[in-house]
Amino acid sequence: MPRDDVELIPEKAVPAAVPLDATALTRAGIAGWAARIGPPGPEAPRSRRLAHIGGLAAIAALVLYLAWRVLFTLPSGEWDLTIAWILVVFEALPLAGLILKAWSVWNIDSHPPAPVTEAPNGMRVAVLIPTYNEPIEVLTPTVAAACELAPDHETWVLDDGDRPWVEEMCAAYGARYVRREVHDHAKAGNMNHALGLMAAEKSAGGPGIDIIAVLDCDHVPLPTFLTATLGWFEDPKVALIQGPQSFYNGGAFDDDGITGEQGTFFNVLMASRNVPGAGPFWCGSTSLLRMSALEEVGGVATETITEDMHTTLKLLRRGWRTVYHHQTLAVGLAPATPDQYLLQRRRWGMGAMQILVHEKLWAAKNWMSWRNYHEYLNGTLWWLEGIATLVAFLIPIVIMLSGAQTSTAGPLLFSAVFVLMFTIRLWGSKQLMRNEIHWPTAFALRIFRVPVGIACLWWLMSRNILEFQVTPKGAAESRLRGRTPRILIVMVVLITAVILYAAAGLAGLVPWRTTPGATVASGSWLVLAGVVLVLGTRRIRAAEFATSRRNAHRIEVAAPVEADGVRGELLDISVGGAAVRFPKGTLPDSGSVPLQLPGSAPVRLQVIRTTEQPDGTQIASLRAPDDDWAVYRALSLWIFHTPAGALPDFPAGVPAAASLRGR
Repeated sequence: MPRDDVELIPEKAVPAAVPLDATALTRAGIAGWAARIGPPGPEAPRSRRLAHIGGLAAIAALVLYLAWRVLFTLPSGEWDLTIAWILVVFEALPLAGLILKAWSVWNIDSHPPAPVTEAPNGMRVAVLIPTYNEPIEVLTPTVAAACELAPDHETWVLDDGDRPWVEEMCAAYGARYVRREVHDHAKAGNMNHALGLMAAEKSAGGPGIDIIAVLDCDHVPLPTFLTATLGWFEDPKVALIQGPQSFYNGGAFDDDGITGEQGTFFNVLMASRNVPGAGPFWCGSTSLLRMSALEEVGGVATETITEDMHTTLKLLRRGWRTVYHHQTLAVGLAPATPDQYLLQRRRWGMGAMQILVHEKLWAAKNWMSWRNYHEYLNGTLWWLEGIATLVAFLIPIVIMLSGAQTSTAGPLLFSAVFVLMFTIRLWGSKQLMRNEIHWPTAFALRIFRVPVGIACLWWLMSRNILEFQVTPKGAAESRLRGRTPRILIVMVVLITAVILYAAAGLAGLVPWRTTPGATVASGSWLVLAGVVLVLGTRRIRAAEFATSRRNAHRIEVAAPVEADGVRGELLDISVGGAAVRFPKGTLPDSGSVPLQLPGSAPVRLQVIRTTEQPDGTQIASLRAPDDDWAVYRALSLWIFHTPAGALPDFPAGVPAAASLRGR
């Protein structure tokens, strides 16, 4: 809760009720997640219509292509026909998944409760923020914004790093600082320790906690986090409310320029689960849980390293209901580098394998609905898709090198039909996924499923003990580019060699045993695989995804500012400081200055350096004084709970953190 000795920022803007378009916002320099900052509701009719048309078009394109292959291109001869059928079956494999996906995401409407001004039925709420080793610039805005939320609640910071400065910050902001003596079971153990404290205090006569809200330490809650979601708990069967996870560090490794790679998951797949017999699983952050439900299943699951999904299964087994609230409620930090991305995905994948085995999901139909059985079984097996991807790369190679004739169609005709089919499939699938897919990024990131899939398969075979590995946040000692996994390098060399040899064979430069049409039939898939591999390896090695020496993420945003009555311009801002432009001679070369951001009281920042510009202005780099918690708080709240009217070019309720300028 806010403290009397910490200055409050002005009242926040009320989020716009009019739906916004993520693509249009992105083109205007505003993050796509801002499109869902207002209340959720039914899908727009045009979006639904295009999704249905796209899904049917993608299915029809593949079916017609397969029919053409079977009816008009299969060769004669036992050997050639057998190999040709193997290739056709390989080409047909995506059909079942495409039909299933169209069925499952046909409807993504939301029907949330009305926002509330207090928790229902007098329930008491605590916001839990587990943390381990994150820097000040990552943790401070989350704690500051959580303490500022309405309605009345407690904010608990669960520090597994035993850091004195975290305790000092909590005292300054009015949060409760919690540490434990034994640091077992990582995040799950940290949370269970807090749940144990709550239970003990309630047994001792305290009021107790009825609802916990959970935020990862880098997920900063927006003003609507509690008021928009607490109404769900009017239903006594609801145990979990999960919100989307959105990310404010534009340009992260999985950023696709609109809503990021996880946009498909949170804005389509999870939204489609708000139907009878289904429900989302707990994704760790941006969520709320009923304490009585958690107590019934023994707290947060510790048997696997994917405690959130595992806990959800225990809740479902007990008959509890889970719901998805499709509204941007908090914004966090996505993995900024390839190594961080791979570490996170590998942990998720191997945790899913643990759940698959521990819960025997293949035999869970007796306590699951058909929809949940499909979602959870396929959701865990999906992490083995990298193995299927590896096989999918190898099958065309083997078929090409076999020398079998797999198609009687000429190379030009086959290429034309293949390109037409694949283009329609890409367009249709993108519409079905509500334009949440950016294909170049999706293809580039797909190659990571190979090393993740291999790691998952290896765990299934070895059953090694797994430890929870925290995804690093904050600065690195030096700027290093990503490392390409060796298996990907081997695949690039192998596919390139086969394609070049086949091309040389078609040109008559080397012996080649099959026809041009058969070569193109298999070679089309190899060329596609090669493109995916090249896109992925280039992205891994790209300079923009190298490690950073900065702890704080800089946000470029234009806004008028003042210093000692002189007007200037804000260039960028972070939790730790700002860059500003003023008339020459306004700011000193050193010392401190009072900087007033629009809609906020002045904060005193230290001048690090000033640079005179040819146009008669000076640009200054300003920094928050060390351990000045009031300044950190003021900057954090201006970035994430931006005062109304501070950014006239932004839609109402959209914070400065949504700015994509410079990206």
